[in-house]
Amino acid sequence: MAKYKLLYKLTHSNGAVADETLDTPFEFEIGDGQLDPCLESCIEEATVGKLQTFLLTSEEAFGSIYDEAIQVMSLSDFPKDMVVEVDAAVEFETPTGDSYVGCIDKVDGDNITINFNHPLAGCDVSFQVEILEKN
Repeated sequence: MAKYKLLYKLTHSNGAVADETLDTPFEFEIGDGQLDPCLESCIEEATVGKLQTFLLTSEEAFGSIYDEAIQVMSLSDFPKDMVVEVDAAVEFETPTGDSYVGCIDKVDGDNITINFNHPLAGCDVSFQVEILEKN
């Protein structure tokens, strides 16, 4: 697989920066899991040494928002010492050992609403990338 050194900025359609490398080059290998496959595809299309911007629809980027990925859980399902607050990221482990991260959307008494959709699901994004090296 190809290895890359690059600079990038991922921006939400509302202009908010979701992620960026600033002045520190990011190094990764295609398929290593550090970047979402939709961003890897853009990188594979990009030209070395040229700053390029890819505009991705929500379907091309992180997908739609799925209602079934939003779950209401009981406060008793959380560790007693955990601070449960809106916008906090929470990691859950399944009985099979898989891990899932969700974001607390709502706290209503003992009912805690967790959103397991990708934080950028349902959003169009702009991905600006400059490939510094490709091996």
